[in-house]
Amino acid sequence: MADGSAQAPVQTYDVQRIAHALRITKRAAELRATREQWPFTEQSVRGGRRRLYALADLPDDVQRALRHADAIAAAQAVQASPAYQAGEIAGRRLAVAAAVDEAASQRAMQAGMAAAAGLTGRAAARMNARLDLLVRLNSFAAHQRVGITQAMEAFCAAYAAGEIGDAKTRAAIGEDVSPSSLRRWRRALRTRGAAALAGDYGNRAGSGLIESNPTLLEFVLGMIASTPHIGGKQLHRAIHARFGDADIALPTVRSVQRWLTTWKAKNGQVFTALADPDAWKNRYMLGLGNASEDATHLNARWEFDSTPGDVMLLDGRHTIIGIIDVWSRRALLQVHKTSSAEGVCRALRRALLDWGVPERAKLDNGQDYVSERVQRTFAGLGVDVHLSAPFSPWEKPHIERLFRTFSHDLLELLPGYIGHNVAEAQALRASKSFAERLFKKNETVEIRLTAAELQAFCDRWCRDLYAHEPRHGLGGMTVFERVASAGVEVRRVEDMRALDLLMAEAPGDQGLRTVGKKGIRDGGLYYAAPELGALVGQQVRVLYDEADLGRVVVYHDDTFVCVAECPEVLGTSRREIAIEAKARQQREIAERRKELKALGRKAKTREIAFEILEARERAAKALSVLPAPTVAHLTPAIEQAGAAAAALDAADLPHDQRPVTQADIDLVHRMNREVQQQDENEEDRFRRAIRLLAQGDAIDEINARWLKSYRGTPEFSGRWMVFEDFGGEAFGLGTAYDHLRPSGAHRGEL
Repeated sequence: MADGSAQAPVQTYDVQRIAHALRITKRAAELRATREQWPFTEQSVRGGRRRLYALADLPDDVQRALRHADAIAAAQAVQASPAYQAGEIAGRRLAVAAAVDEAASQRAMQAGMAAAAGLTGRAAARMNARLDLLVRLNSFAAHQRVGITQAMEAFCAAYAAGEIGDAKTRAAIGEDVSPSSLRRWRRALRTRGAAALAGDYGNRAGSGLIESNPTLLEFVLGMIASTPHIGGKQLHRAIHARFGDADIALPTVRSVQRWLTTWKAKNGQVFTALADPDAWKNRYMLGLGNASEDATHLNARWEFDSTPGDVMLLDGRHTIIGIIDVWSRRALLQVHKTSSAEGVCRALRRALLDWGVPERAKLDNGQDYVSERVQRTFAGLGVDVHLSAPFSPWEKPHIERLFRTFSHDLLELLPGYIGHNVAEAQALRASKSFAERLFKKNETVEIRLTAAELQAFCDRWCRDLYAHEPRHGLGGMTVFERVASAGVEVRRVEDMRALDLLMAEAPGDQGLRTVGKKGIRDGGLYYAAPELGALVGQQVRVLYDEADLGRVVVYHDDTFVCVAECPEVLGTSRREIAIEAKARQQREIAERRKELKALGRKAKTREIAFEILEARERAAKALSVLPAPTVAHLTPAIEQAGAAAAALDAADLPHDQRPVTQADIDLVHRMNREVQQQDENEEDRFRRAIRLLAQGDAIDEINARWLKSYRGTPEFSGRWMVFEDFGGEAFGLGTAYDHLRPSGAHRGEL
């Protein structure tokens, strides 16, 4: 420039960094950038070009998020100096003091040199950790472009969230720090030197046998970290087992017990975090702010999640998927076999039909929610998706609270919730409530209902009980009253067939297939259509038509192309195949239900929960609300799906269907077997094997091959040994198959 001044470089970000800062998916960030028309430049990179967005051109909330992310990264990038790594405390003190305040450096050299150099053990660890945190604070404030004092609140929040600091810092300081502490430490460093950061713990600090020996102290802290509930006697035994032969003084049992009690009192928050992370979250984690303040109207934001534990029903293991509208607290619970993309889409479809289309969605970060099918559906609907961080349930507190309200409110009244095996049932009843088990991963609770009965119960609970009780978060209003007062237009997808296609399952590899000369190949079958002739050699996206195995919907560049057909299997319903595969299982379940219902009539416990629901249902029917005004919700993806749906509906099957061939039968058997194997667990597979063994030579070739393969697995061998000793009753088969048990010299043979 003419005046010689240097122009500051333009700070740019790609869409990946923007998505990370906003905690949303890359696709969601791309959609927002396109929708809001963010200015960008393009840069050549290996394999193509990428878009770069100047910080100054981005919306204010995006700028704030990027600066915050950069500040955290800068704070974490601060490295300990070589002097600190070597344990030279005086050199470390001088380096940090110079970074904080040049004048304080001189005072620290004169007043605190000797005291700082003489510190050891926990006192030195505290001093070094606090010095390190002050350096990180400086870097954080610089990148936030604010003063030190102004940056403290956000810095403390980032430290409490685990975004700043390391394990050594947290061990010395604790799991959180306050702005007042940071101000006190800075003042102490300026006035009294680095040694003042060690804290005033009196003359006894570090004088005990445990505190004065760093190796012994590290061992004891390690024992507490790995076994938080260890007692004083057990800890004393561990100390003597490890250091009994060493030439050092060891504490007595009473000294260890006294030290352990004192340590827990001083480090209550750290100990709680080690012993019970959920209790730490509920008792200590900061609850500042309002998690629903950005949901200013109906359907502004929905939260999604699934129960961590499973529910064992009469027809197998299931989970519960939940959706809640944050503004109104309106809720939906979906019972499904697993928390999968299929289950999430089913729950989402119900919510879309009943409530309309949301603007934003807060999702769990599990594979079921980040799957291509779920993300494709949200993108097609034009919904902004935000993923919660791993192991951070507080980021979607409303759906977490809904699950706990549901489990505590009525579900405990349902009959038969027990542990996942008989041996643990008594301990579980004594020490864990039903709700606690439902919220622990890999736990299982049992309810003597079918999936359809539990689904009906969930629907009635949401509609007739939960929706008509005053909610604290709504200022004493009920969900019903809140929805009635919304007064906003509701966006709805009017073409249900298009919505179904938007949610349709895609083959593996995200549904991408290359068009060949014979058409599109999937699952050993070829699907053809005249429109595919112009696309030979090009990649297209394929979606299944759930109503017909012989048809798939084809898209190219997100535009509907055609409905391709496979004449060999045209007219075969995927749903009918799945129903046929489960028919035998349903008959067995019906027999078991009949036995359990007879027991239930004697106990008469089921009626309690349903009587409550029936009373609330009668009260709810007396209330009504005028329907909210609606507006058709259209996106390019919905329009293309609508075109595909119209093509599917217009495609007529020939009146003279060809006869069923052996290939058709083999295909149905193969799909039956795949569906059955997906639904079965280990116990189901063994019971199926026993029933096939009882049939002898009468079983078909497909089941015979499966049985031969399965009998060679460790899963079968282990359960066969139990069957030999205890018979079929151990697996819920009664005594009908006990004639298969070998005896004498034949025991142990498979």
